Formats: sequence, C-alpha cells, structure tokens
Amino acid sequence: MKKMMVMLLAAVWLTACSMGSQVESTGNNSSNTKNTVAHDTARLVECVNEIYTYVSNYYEYMKTPQSKTRLTGIKPPAVKYCSRDWNDWVTRVNNYDAEHDDGMEGFFEADYWIMGQDWDKISVSDVSVASMTDSTAVVNLNLHNFNDIAVRLEMVLERDEWKIDNFIDVKNDLDWKAAMKEYLNSL
Repeated sequence: MKKMMVMLLAAVWLTACSMGSQVESTGNNSSNTKNTVAHDTARLVECVNEIYTYVSNYYEYMKTPQSKTRLTGIKPPAVKYCSRDWNDWVTRVNNYDAEHDDGMEGFFEADYWIMGQDWDKISVSDVSVASMTDSTAVVNLNLHNFNDIAVRLEMVLERDEWKIDNFIDVKNDLDWKAAMKEYLNSL
C-alpha cells in the first residue's frame, strides 16, 4: 500500500502544472512560440484538478500509520503548489504562533486546503476560470470533503507555473490571505 501511494504521488507530481514546458511547433521555424500560458483556460482547469488530485492523495497518505514516521520525498501541497508570497505569509503566521505559544490553537484552527479541521475523501468539481490575465487568474470550484464548499482560488504565474496565491471560502466569506494579514497586524 505504501509503495502504491508513493508511486501514485510521484506520478501526480511528475505531471502537475508544468505549463512552461508546453510549446507549439511552428514547423521548421526556429522561433517556436510558447502557448499563451495565461490564456489557456482549459490547461488551467486541468492544472487545478491535478493540484487537488495531489492534495487528495496527500491527505489519504496522512491517514496511514507510515505518515507518522516518514514523509520522505512527499512534499506538502503548499510547498509544491502555492506562491512564494502565500508561503511567506503562512511562515510568518506559524512563526508568530510558535513564538507566542500560550496553549491556544493559533491562527490555523482549520486547514485552507480542506476548509476544515478534519477530512474524508477530498475531491473537487465544477472547476472554472472566472478571470485571467497574463499573470493572474481567479478559479472557482466546489470542494468536496464532508460537504460541498464553494472555493475561489486566486492564482499567479511564477516561473511559467500557476501557483495558488490565496484561498477564499465563498460561503463563509473567508479570505485566508487577508485574514492572515489582519491577524498579524492586529497583534
């Protein structure tokens, strides 16, 4: 089971969101033209589905006894799929909470990937691109965990790969990045 999970995660990792390598051939012309990454909405939808397939597999692995002892070669989803700015904010919040541990939960009482504390079988549906520029995109989806949750992803293009720059829980009007900034600025 462990080998199968690691192989599955490796396969997802190899195919995930490597949009920069897509090139359109223009015959023998040496100036091949890259696909306009930002305007390839079908590829962006595919990318988000691949991200959440990885997330689902990651969380399934986290349920296993092996996950408690070793995660060799398995990167948390945020490391792979979130922007540098997003990860910087998460690090700031986690560092603050670690330095000021007062026995309370801290900022992350819930998980932004699953929009809750617990998880079951995670999947997404109805992934659609709401808006897109050459370097940013807004993607809507329905996250299925214990129930359905409308989620909006704000994405940015970093090194020819789409990265998640913010998570918004639409139903609960929770903008995760704004909440992190407010949390740190109010202290």
